[in-house]
Amino acid sequence: MPSIIFGLVLSSLYGLVFYLLVGHGWLRLLLYWIVGIGGFFLGQLIASTVGLNIFNIGDATIIEGTVTSLLSLIAVWAWMRQKPS
Repeated sequence: MPSIIFGLVLSSLYGLVFYLLVGHGWLRLLLYWIVGIGGFFLGQLIASTVGLNIFNIGDATIIEGTVTSLLSLIAVWAWMRQKPS
């Protein structure tokens, strides 16, 4: 349970910082927050499935969660920037 709370806090910070860097509007803050959390826990799932343990704090795999969270945030940001043709 502490690793879940730690993951929520860390991934929420990723979403907030990403919003502060590139975001516009409250809905994007909510979107980046949800994507940051989802990406982090997707990284946790992938790391536990594959068996990666690069840097853990408790049960939380920090590197894998951080990388997938940031990749998810960048992918959503790039998708939102596309202009319809």
